[in-house]
Amino acid sequence: MVTSRFIGLRLVLAFILVGGASFTAACNNNRDGNTLQTPVTTFGKAVTVGNGSARSFVTVDASGNPSEIGVRLTEAALTGLPTTDTNPPAWFVLDLPANTTTKLPFNHLSFDWNPHGHEPAGVYDLPHFDVHFYMVSMAERMPITLDDAKGDIMPVANLLPAGYQTAPNVVPGRTVPMMGRHWVDPNSHEYHGAAFTQTFIYGSYNGKVIFLEPMATKAYLEQKKTETFPIPQPAVVAKTGVYYPTKYTIGYDAATKEYVVKLHDMVLR
Repeated sequence: MVTSRFIGLRLVLAFILVGGASFTAACNNNRDGNTLQTPVTTFGKAVTVGNGSARSFVTVDASGNPSEIGVRLTEAALTGLPTTDTNPPAWFVLDLPANTTTKLPFNHLSFDWNPHGHEPAGVYDLPHFDVHFYMVSMAERMPITLDDAKGDIMPVANLLPAGYQTAPNVVPGRTVPMMGRHWVDPNSHEYHGAAFTQTFIYGSYNGKVIFLEPMATKAYLEQKKTETFPIPQPAVVAKTGVYYPTKYTIGYDAATKEYVVKLHDMVLR
């Protein structure tokens, strides 16, 4: 989620880096020497973020069904980031690994850095990251403009979690260029006197839900702790026959020295 300071942003994103994919897999042998399938993780090509890098990943289970999707960020990526707002903003686009999207609703990810946060003041105006899991392509995002009329076409209520709002007193009720309209849970801690640490947002455009978005402050990541939260669920989804996440985790992998933001515990809908 971003603010109206990005008025006029249309097509060129200076920090977009789009990559291909690389592959890692895991397997073992039973006592008879036969190969047993274990979870397989495929990584997208790393892109430069700050002094480090970020890469997307998708994990499938032994049956070949997706179990996790997310971003891994090296420790150095939290240093050397822009300290002032930029126009275009610091958006790092991550292609998903090849051949991993057929059973998922997602098209690509965007890892966004907000050095001063964004509106509403006193809520999200802390340095933080937005991780957009987009269900539409870059080509579909490009034409979205500030206060685009199609952004005012709201999804039917059951496509969003119960209670989610986009009212001006909760979050700027505007369509953000190349993103869409943002929906938040007004019961989240940041709306009840507690400092914003992490939260979960839905996004829409032209009557469709087009992204899921965990947000987390830089300070929260730097604590290097790992926490898992339920993802508020809509009653129905527009695209059926694919796997949707029911939980998200924001944490730190001490073995690889990477920060991890992932959606997981998938269910077929």
